[in-house]
Amino acid sequence: MKKNSLFQRWMQNNYVLFAVALLISIVIWGYMTFNSSSNDTTFTINNIPIQIELSEDAQALGLQVFTEGETKASVTVSGNRTVLGMVNENDFTVTAAAGSIDSSGNYTLPVSANKRSTLGNFQITSSSPASISVTVDYFKSSDFQIQDGIVFYVEDGYYGTASLPYTTVSISGPQSEILKIKKVVAKANVDGKLKENKDVDASIVLLDENDNELSQKLLQLSYSAVKATVTVLPEKTVAVEPVFVNKPEGLEITSDMISITPGELLLAGPSEDLNKMKSVKLEPIDFATLKNEKINFDELGIEIPENCKSISNYTSAKVTLNLSAMTAKTFTVDRFTVEGLPENYTSEVTSKSINVTVIGKKDEIDALTASQITAVIDTSASSGKTGSVEMPVNFKFSGASTCWAYGTYQANVTISSK
Repeated sequence: MKKNSLFQRWMQNNYVLFAVALLISIVIWGYMTFNSSSNDTTFTINNIPIQIELSEDAQALGLQVFTEGETKASVTVSGNRTVLGMVNENDFTVTAAAGSIDSSGNYTLPVSANKRSTLGNFQITSSSPASISVTVDYFKSSDFQIQDGIVFYVEDGYYGTASLPYTTVSISGPQSEILKIKKVVAKANVDGKLKENKDVDASIVLLDENDNELSQKLLQLSYSAVKATVTVLPEKTVAVEPVFVNKPEGLEITSDMISITPGELLLAGPSEDLNKMKSVKLEPIDFATLKNEKINFDELGIEIPENCKSISNYTSAKVTLNLSAMTAKTFTVDRFTVEGLPENYTSEVTSKSINVTVIGKKDEIDALTASQITAVIDTSASSGKTGSVEMPVNFKFSGASTCWAYGTYQANVTISSK
């Protein structure tokens, strides 16, 4: 009697009834999940790597497979929902048949997917792609010079030049694709007109022999873009000025005696440098090498300041120097003096006289005598030598400011320690 009343009380309790109903529902759901075929579903797994393997013979020949980026496949499967919830890309093998290839070329390979999972209660219904395109070729790697293809414009009165951080790029891939490359260019277009420096992003472009752009899909580049710098500098036109060595102080080189081509140079450089500059200097002309005639110098180097650039693209000038109005005469000089000798040494000139060719204006040459000429022996290069040595000689003229000695001269002198 007590047991029946207890059961009746349970059945009348709403909480007990709710718990019983929940338990029954769970049991029915589990049965339906694991045993009912009506619970099957389909599911697609993506990003499964496609395996491509050449035959051993093809690999022995050195052939390789090249594809456009990483090749991935998708596989669609059907089966029990719970089982499919445990399937991932590692449960499949996707292959592209390449075993019959034994030569270089472009091929379309069929793709197939297979299960390698221990889970058996599902099936592969389809896979994608059905085929892939590959290139089979020999591997080649080469370095190429990078050409400047930066397009920009500067404001009037300014000069611009582009520079690249690298001069070469390494490119590797199929031999047939590498051999198509005839030119590598860093390309970029800069908007507006510049009057200050600017950094630009430039793309590396590959061109064939007809300047057609080549695809890079099968190639590996050490870098595909560079940060180029466009340097913008102000411009200034300056004179080209001759420089003379051993020129007489009183001899003025007038415009009818000399011509310089080019006479001016357009330079670009930092403002602080250009503001201080009025001219650029030529390679020195030594009067000791000049006769009384018309002399042509076809290529005298122009000294361009370190931070500047010759926009005119001249690095040398042609100079014509006309000294044909001068007169030449030979003198026998017996007056000597020694210069440049250290204090702890003494000297004795053993040369008694020296013949020198002197060139100058006619009136000064006619009035000049040997007593007005002094042979100066320069011993500064003796470097501690003692005994009888031969040293270079320069000449000083008294009362003749337009005269110079033509040629090189030596005299003997004996040097002794004090």
